[in-house]
Amino acid sequence: MERADGLVIVAPEYNHGYCGLLKHVLDSCLKEYIHKAVGIVGVSAGPFGGTRVIENMLPVMRELGLITIFWDVNFSSVQNCFNAEGDLIEPSYIRRVDKFLKELIWMSQTLRYGRENIPL
Repeated sequence: MERADGLVIVAPEYNHGYCGLLKHVLDSCLKEYIHKAVGIVGVSAGPFGGTRVIENMLPVMRELGLITIFWDVNFSSVQNCFNAEGDLIEPSYIRRVDKFLKELIWMSQTLRYGRENIPL
């Protein structure tokens, strides 16, 4: 995490929240997160695509010092989006994922420049 400029968190929704193991992992790197970009991907077997897990994670990301990007990806009925090999088979997600990744890369590069060149 120390060398990373950003990260993607893929979080399945469990009863409107995320699992405790994910929280534990997030809490294991604190100083390494400061002023780094994060994008959140919500995953759900139901129709809301992890929207509620993303809502619950946003204040945690801020507390950890991570900067959330403006776009999320929500995989609704995830069992219908991927084949058995894990390939994305639902073409409507391609544009969303592309937008998400472009924003994450831009934010990661911008924040890296800031960390390296602008003193606090």
